[in-house]
Amino acid sequence: MIASRLSEGLAERGLDIHVLTRQTLPRCAARELVGKVQVRRINPAGSMKGAGWRAFPSMFAFISRLAIVLISEARHYDIVVVSGMKTIPISAVPVCRLLGKKCVVRVESPFEMVEPISAESLDTMHGFIGRLLSRILKLMQRSMLRQANCVVAISQDIADRLMRFERPPARIERIGNAVELSKFKPVPLDEKEQLRNRLAFPADRTIVLYVGRLSRAKGVMMLMEAWPELIAKYPNAYLVMVGSGKGSWDDCEADIVEYVRNHDLSSQVALVGHSNSVHEYLQASDLFVSPSDYEGFSLTLLEALGCAIPVVTTSVGAAPEIIRDGQNGFLCLPKNKEALSAALELALGQQNRWASIGQLARESVKAFDIPEVVNQYVVLLRQLTGGER
Repeated sequence: MIASRLSEGLAERGLDIHVLTRQTLPRCAARELVGKVQVRRINPAGSMKGAGWRAFPSMFAFISRLAIVLISEARHYDIVVVSGMKTIPISAVPVCRLLGKKCVVRVESPFEMVEPISAESLDTMHGFIGRLLSRILKLMQRSMLRQANCVVAISQDIADRLMRFERPPARIERIGNAVELSKFKPVPLDEKEQLRNRLAFPADRTIVLYVGRLSRAKGVMMLMEAWPELIAKYPNAYLVMVGSGKGSWDDCEADIVEYVRNHDLSSQVALVGHSNSVHEYLQASDLFVSPSDYEGFSLTLLEALGCAIPVVTTSVGAAPEIIRDGQNGFLCLPKNKEALSAALELALGQQNRWASIGQLARESVKAFDIPEVVNQYVVLLRQLTGGER
């Protein structure tokens, strides 16, 4: 999502942008013009996450084909920007060095540095060989970061982790994620009421919104376990959860459904599934909650702040950089139900301040508006290419 927005923004600024990505399932066109961006999708298709040993043939096939494309299309580009450090840098960085091209790696999550092979894959790879392979892959990834012309850290947490490497990358740039503030914005009270009616929110309830994957790493089971005690103190609170667990290795959607049923919470919790209208849910809600165990730079957090609603979030990723606790939102420790409950209680007890908190929330993300972040990338790319387009 963020890579798509940045690509479109850079293309609007006059840069010639080509996107190479994996083919999807169900399949899309192998080549496609999306706005002003040329998109090329490379086989093999589908996700490799959680596949264990079965992922390696696909992974090697992909990075080999990627190398071939980068070499064969060398005359058409000056710089490669890689989103994520898991697999693509292993191919892109050495090819760029071979061809004399510039290469930027954008690290999207601290988990990428901690877990080269996901825990769910390691569980299927059984023992010493899996751990050894993970160690080798981690060394390869770090070597590629050191050889890249620049590494973009989307949060200070990621930048700090990069600096703690035995041999840090030579150049680290701090550029955060971007939010479309023209879309994610507050709406007048009458429009908000219309949205609440259309989204079937119960009347006269305080809507607490969660948006994201229904997965254990997102802390949603902790949120569910905290909810019965919270509504005992604030019976007017109503939790709306937008998203699904489909495709997540730690999918807990079925567990949430069971928890709601077993604890008789159907009148206190709504599971609405995936939605393409997240901005409307945010605009119609009163409070946003993000109980995640870890993040790189949560896009939904930016979107909630952009909609000028108070947020309660765990202090992970970029949240501590943006949120001033008690002023433009509320912070709590991750993986701590009591801390999450206390932060939610504090937020719900300060409804008289929500308007001013919301104003400060939107002010705090203006620097992350898409045009502002695109400008930072334009400056970086032109520095690396000596001003060439």
